[in-house]
Amino acid sequence: MHRWIILFALAPLAACEAEPQLATLTEASPETVEALTGVLAAALGRASVQLGPGDPSREPVVSVLPPQPGPMEGNSPAMPALFDIVLVEGDCYVRAHSDGALHLLAGFSCVPAG
Repeated sequence: MHRWIILFALAPLAACEAEPQLATLTEASPETVEALTGVLAAALGRASVQLGPGDPSREPVVSVLPPQPGPMEGNSPAMPALFDIVLVEGDCYVRAHSDGALHLLAGFSCVPAG
């Protein structure tokens, strides 16, 4: 009896999570890009964001441009925020380079990056 209790107690520790796999979006329509920018804005805690160059249906890395400097600022040292598009157990996510946080891309379709 005690063996079963120990087995069930240790089972969650033995289960391994699926490793995120780099992916690309299946399409980059204006609607998809708008929804993607909404997820990225929420991830960064900003009202809106502007994506950097690139096509998320061809490249697994998405960049978010930093906010424009204000009128009283000179050159800004701010760098773009980078996110990987990843596939985890069939669901699409963006993973922040800064802290590794995963943000679900609900309703998006991804394919493994080739």
